[in-house]
Amino acid sequence: MLWGVSGPVFLLDYVAGVAGALAIALSVRALAGWRTRGEPLSTVELAYLTDRAGLACQVGMAALRRAGVVQLGELATLSVDGPPPPRSAPLVRALHAALRRPQTWAAVLADPGVGRALRRLVSRLVRDGWLLTPAQRRRVALGTLPLFAVAAVGVTRLLDSAVEGREAGGPASMAGLLLCCLATVLGGWWLCEVPVTGGAARRLLRRQRRTYAALAPEQRPVWSERGTDEMLTAMSVFGPRPLLAVDPAFAELVGVDPDRTRPRDYATTKRR
Repeated sequence: MLWGVSGPVFLLDYVAGVAGALAIALSVRALAGWRTRGEPLSTVELAYLTDRAGLACQVGMAALRRAGVVQLGELATLSVDGPPPPRSAPLVRALHAALRRPQTWAAVLADPGVGRALRRLVSRLVRDGWLLTPAQRRRVALGTLPLFAVAAVGVTRLLDSAVEGREAGGPASMAGLLLCCLATVLGGWWLCEVPVTGGAARRLLRRQRRTYAALAPEQRPVWSERGTDEMLTAMSVFGPRPLLAVDPAFAELVGVDPDRTRPRDYATTKRR
């Protein structure tokens, strides 16, 4: 019998090992991107952290629309009539430049100037620590290896008992160890999905969602009584639903899906 310990004692040791390995994996994940530097984030950059490029571009377009610059044209096209708002973010200016002649939303997203603005935005977020670098993402993934190592020890114990015909504990101990091994592997597999945002970014999103809880979709805010800044902030934190409520025709043209108006990781980030 592996290591000459009884089934219940081994199971307790195994659970302790899982707890230690889980603590390592979660600590590595939490510490990745823990600190940031640079200037405060704009609503467009915050939107990128929330739901990547699509939401960032929708927030930029909403800023132009609320400023009275964007016009709806024929054949699902958009165009601009007037200069962008003062002190606009680079992505907003790139969107404005792309609409100097009528364009569909797909053509706007494919515009080289918009692509360059998005790449510069991402570079700034990575440089300042809001988004994880490839090296940081690899470290987070490697932080799950202790979980798989502990699971391998448990599986070795089970195989040793089955192949050698040795007694490794009663049925309850064996069943408990088998379930614990399965849970360990599934937990390690789940933690292998490395977040794009760093720990500081996730903390910021949680803080913003608490600060602007009155603007959350669950609260059903009356957007006719809210200003542009509040609407753009709500979009950058909670997703594009405010734009769908205020200007549904425009929201549809810029790709807002009525059946999916929450960011992909909204519920996960909300719980963390």
